[in-house]
Order: sequence, then structure tokens, then C-alpha cells
Amino acid sequence: MPRTSGLPALGVEQSTTERPAPPSRVERFAPVLRVTGDPRAERTRQTIFDAVATILAGRPERVSVGDIVRVAGISRSSFYAHFASLDDLTAAYLRVQFAGLAASGVSVRPAGESLGSAERAREAYRRLVAQLLEDAPLYSSVLELPVARSAFDDLVGEHADHLIGSLLERTEVPVGIPAGLVSAYVAGGTLSLVDGWRRGRIDVSDDELVEALVALLPAWLLDERPVGASPPPPTPESSGR
Repeated sequence: MPRTSGLPALGVEQSTTERPAPPSRVERFAPVLRVTGDPRAERTRQTIFDAVATILAGRPERVSVGDIVRVAGISRSSFYAHFASLDDLTAAYLRVQFAGLAASGVSVRPAGESLGSAERAREAYRRLVAQLLEDAPLYSSVLELPVARSAFDDLVGEHADHLIGSLLERTEVPVGIPAGLVSAYVAGGTLSLVDGWRRGRIDVSDDELVEALVALLPAWLLDERPVGASPPPPTPESSGR
């Protein structure tokens, strides 16, 4: 990722036990802090997440399970009771971070002055890029592992889907273009660009990346209906059916 040289890498330390198969799509989108009926287990998971955040804030060269359990004040066996490996932990940590990203929503301006579609898209992409910069230490080595990579791809795509869904409510979809394909197209393009930027293959600043992501959206998607106009009735083409 541009301008992040010298950022710490999260060391890859694998568990000696066999790591389970990657979670299904349903499991990946399930709440991260599941209700297990044991509040102690939930507190331990949160303690581990807090320890990771604390360690990364100090910009270390590497992070290991030993570092995490030391800061968290737990045993290795307790760590592995919750996460099979650092790969597994990173995937869960990313879900927590992106859940916070989605919960923040798009800020609104003073009463009566709402964000236009272009600015709504710009702010959503700005938050996404800021989150990628904040989590850069994890990406440098762990993101290439299968569970974390799958979670990252899904979460970036979900963020783009949410944005496109909000924009589709404010515009008219051209006849012949299935709305479902628009979401898939934009989500795929978003993931491709941010991943290329993260890897250093796309040499632009974070602000330039945000502007490119907005500029590459279909122009009609940012063309809002007149204020007070009702949404057009669904058609087989616009509904994706």
C-alpha cells in the first residue's frame, strides 16, 4: 500500500493444531461476537481484539501470538480456544473493523441539507480507504492467507454493495441494465482498485484513489431524481429478474 513503508507486519505464527476449513459465506457474515451463553468467552475475545489494537498502535516490526497473549494477559491455550491461528484472528478482527465502518454511516449535513450522491459516494470511499490505512500492518503479511483474504474480499465487496444500494434508491436505472449486475460490477471494480493500491501496483495517494473510485462510477448512478419525485416502478430489467 502506498506510503505505508516501515509499517509493522503481523507475523504468521500457525497453531500446531489443524486449522478448520474456511467458514462459509453465511458464517463470514454472521455477527462477530456471537452470543455463546458464556460472557467470559465473549470478554476474552474482546480482550484479544483490544490487545491486537494496542500492539498495532505501537507500530512494532512484527506481532506474534506471544505478543498478543502477553498484552491480553491470557494463556496461549486460551488464545487457541478462540482462534485457530493468526490467519483466523485477522479475519475476525477485520470483520470487527468493518462492522464499525458500516455502523458509522454517512454523516449528514445541517438540517435540510443532505449529501448529494457524488459526495455520498466520496465519503463512503474515503472511510473505506482510511480503514485500509489503519489496518495496513495486518495486511502486509497475513492478508495473503486464505481465511483473512476471503474475509477481506467479502467485506470490501459488501461495503461497495451498501453504497450502490443507497445510490440506486436515488436514481433511475437505465432500461436494460439489471440493478443486481450494477452492484456486482462496482463491487468488483472497487476491490480490484483498492487491492492494487494496497499492494503498490497502483501508485496514487489515498485522496487520488478516492477521487478515482468516485469518477469511475457510472454517471447515471450519480444523477439524482428531482427532489420529491417518487421512485420508478420496478421492472424485470431494473430488478435484476
